[in-house]
Amino acid sequence: MKKAVGLVVLAGFVFAVARAMKRGTERGPDMWQRMQHAMEAMPEDFPPRMMFDNTAATRENTERILEILQERSAVEV
Repeated sequence: MKKAVGLVVLAGFVFAVARAMKRGTERGPDMWQRMQHAMEAMPEDFPPRMMFDNTAATRENTERILEILQERSAVEV
């Protein structure tokens, strides 16, 4: 009985993850743009805005680092 319940829970979890992944890919860039416009309307010291700004800065830094690494690998080859 416990094994059957575990399998049902596992199947539900897998289904939920698959559905969330599908929904995430459908809304990707558009959702980011809408969030950005909403966050820009908030005060700068509002905690969700601060978190969003930090996430945006991290994303920009990551893109910049990836570009540098790609340039280095192109030079080395």
